[in-house]
Amino acid sequence: MRIKMAGIDYRKAPLQVRELFSMTASAAERALKNSREIEGMTGCVIISTCNRTEYWISGEEESFDSLNPAELLAQEKGQALDTYEPYFSVREGMEAVHYLMELSCGLRSQIFGDDQIITQVKHALDAAREQAAVDSVLETLFRTAVTGAKKVKTEVLLTNVDRSVAAAMALLLQKEQIPIQGKRCMVIGNGEIGRLAAAELVKAGGEVFMTLRQYKTREAIIPAGCHVIDYHARYEHLARMDVVVSATVSPHYTLTKERAEVCLDGTEKVLVDLAIPRDMEPELAALPGIKLYDMDSFSRLKYEGDSRQIAVADEILSKYELEYEQWYEFREFVPVVKGISKTAGEDASARLRKELKRLGLTLEVREELERAIEKSVSKVVAKLCYGLREELEQDAWKLCLDGLRRSAENLE
Repeated sequence: MRIKMAGIDYRKAPLQVRELFSMTASAAERALKNSREIEGMTGCVIISTCNRTEYWISGEEESFDSLNPAELLAQEKGQALDTYEPYFSVREGMEAVHYLMELSCGLRSQIFGDDQIITQVKHALDAAREQAAVDSVLETLFRTAVTGAKKVKTEVLLTNVDRSVAAAMALLLQKEQIPIQGKRCMVIGNGEIGRLAAAELVKAGGEVFMTLRQYKTREAIIPAGCHVIDYHARYEHLARMDVVVSATVSPHYTLTKERAEVCLDGTEKVLVDLAIPRDMEPELAALPGIKLYDMDSFSRLKYEGDSRQIAVADEILSKYELEYEQWYEFREFVPVVKGISKTAGEDASARLRKELKRLGLTLEVREELERAIEKSVSKVVAKLCYGLREELEQDAWKLCLDGLRRSAENLE
């Protein structure tokens, strides 16, 4: 099975390493375009989230075997693989398939059972599809993983439990004994995570202000109960805020030590950075009265799944893994089945040609009937070939198909 992946995530890599390999949507787009030029590779999907960046590839020829996805990702990010290789996890074949199945339903997330990962995996596939970078191997794998994850989410795992990053932020503040009730909170960023974070702070009783860039005001969605302030005035509002949360995809810091220092008076403030690369300059933590939390702060939280639920989830996922493995092995025989069914259809149509002529039909009607006969017979034969797969052991089915193929060749 020619499938490989290389990834850097929270299990091996600290935040400062993860942010070196994180990709914005535009960076991932460029990487996907570049992947189309790599010899031996027929498919590529890139997953880039708060806690991981993964480079998935597939191929058909032997030249694919020499490709190293970790090296390709490092090259794409302009980093030396030798320096960061210990932080990479590399998987191939069914090991990679099993990993993606677990990843997609949150079993591999820092926030166990993460509710957002299914959407992130789906978006990764959509992005690869838009850049014509994905092949049928990865397309089918990612679609199967998303379907399996939905099955797990709806039937077993963590039902009715909010496992979003925003919910984790609220839990972290609670564990750190930081009350929100009556506090003034500023959320920088109006993306999905920013909106969820703002909603959590409103729910906790905070007076929440969300920053907006002026040019986005009309299209922005503001969570209920939130006030709006201009993004460019965020430092002016900083002094009167008790809690500041930032969750943007900006390549630059939304808060720096130098600019924040002149706005602060030493009173206690809590800063929560939910972005990777980080939105808040780490040196902010050195300022008097500042408590700074980032994505690695979630490691303090204990997210554990019920062992029975995990066992049932794995049982569900194993069925999807088997389904994909069978599809992968079967796909090489699709052209064989198509060839057999096409030959059968053409032969049946040719055999009935004389009989159709005797009916005194017009040439146009006769040709239409011949096409209909050929199409119908082809479908029936293909269905029978695929049906044999359900009745026979795989080796016996392959032998049967091979015999039918040789028989079809004799008909031509």
